[in-house]
Parts: sequence; C-alpha cells; structure tokens
Amino acid sequence: SSGINAEYGILGDLTDQMDNFKSINIQVADFEKDDDTNFHMDFVTACSNVRASCYRIAPANKHKTKLIAGKIIPAIATTTAVVAGLVSLEMYKMIAGEDDVEKYKNAFLNLALPLFTFSEPICAPKNKYYEVEWTLWDRFEVKGDITLSELLKMFQTEHKLEITMLSQGVAMLYAFFMPPAKLKERMSMKLSDIVEQVTKKKIPPHKKALVLEICCNDEEGEDVDTPYINYLLP
Repeated sequence: SSGINAEYGILGDLTDQMDNFKSINIQVADFEKDDDTNFHMDFVTACSNVRASCYRIAPANKHKTKLIAGKIIPAIATTTAVVAGLVSLEMYKMIAGEDDVEKYKNAFLNLALPLFTFSEPICAPKNKYYEVEWTLWDRFEVKGDITLSELLKMFQTEHKLEITMLSQGVAMLYAFFMPPAKLKERMSMKLSDIVEQVTKKKIPPHKKALVLEICCNDEEGEDVDTPYINYLLP
C-alpha cells in the first residue's frame, strides 16, 4: 500500500543519512534539566513519550517530565547511566556500519562488588530448508491483507513449502486437521479478519504488522523449520 511504501521510503532516507555519522566527533554532554537552551529535556520528553506509547502509558508534558527527572538523579548517576552508556557504544558501532560481530561486546556488571566483564557475542545459529540458510532474525515478509488461501498458494509457488499450521501468538488460525466446514470458511477470509475472529479482539489501529508462526512441509512431505512471517498490514 502507499502508506507502507512511504514508511519504507522514510527508512531508506534515514539509512542514507546515517552515513554522515560515520565520521562524527562525539563530545561529552552533562545532563542539565534546568537549561532550556540545551534541549536536553525536549529530548528526554520525546523519547519517554515514544516509549510510553508502546506500553499504553499516559504521555507526560515537558514540565511533568522535568519533575520526574529531578527525582531520579541517584538512579541516573549509577546503574542506569552505565547501561545507557554501554548500549550507546554498541549503537555507535551499528550506525558506523560495523558488520564484524567480534567488534561488538556483551557486558556483565555488578556495581556493588564492583565487577565489570565483557565478552564477544556469538552469531545466531543458522538453520536451513532446501538450500536457504536462515536465523531467528530472518522473516518471510508478506505485504498487504490477503486471504488464507492466497497465503497458502504463495508459499507453495514461491517457496515450495506447504503450510500445515498457522498461528498468531496463542491463536490457531489454520491447521490441516481442522473440520472441513471451518477450513472452507477461513480459506476465503482475510488473515486480519481471521485473527480478530479467533482472538475476539480488534487489531489496534497503530498495529503495522503481525508475527505469524508457521509449520511447514517440504516437497518430500518432511517437516522443516522455517522463519516466522512478518505480515505487514495495509
């Protein structure tokens, strides 16, 4: 849809702009909530409200955010600051385009001891169906609201996979052993309608995608492990 294409266009522009940060000179900035010219509280307010919206927490204006921030200085100065700093260091590596996993670090810390240890992360285990390698980070991407029948045919023609079961969270959307009448009804239904029917809940308007879990057979009829489906809603 045009909305999804627009979002991908924005992500593409942001990715291109990140190239400008590879040679950025990072300077230390002390947090000062009472200086409106440094925009620290504007940044904190924006970020906290974005996070609040993800968890359906009521947003806070700049004044309320400043009052809250003034009461958590001890926390900011200790563990929270360390974790935020370590996460930021790893973020800088991603922005710089670093693709060597050995350059990244896992951190384990206990400020009471104090103990700081670092380790190198390991690559995600690789799985395989046919000659296609994948990890838990990979997804089949399906755009637009299609019917269950269209999804099954798509996987048979494009991936040579027969979907035997399809679920969303704990909701079973399709299984080959379902009663024929129920299968016939759902084959012509949009996947979003099936999700709402089974879960008895409306999909929130802000929801842009659903993660669908699948069980599949290959052309030999053998069960194979595959990535989940990232189902982009229109």
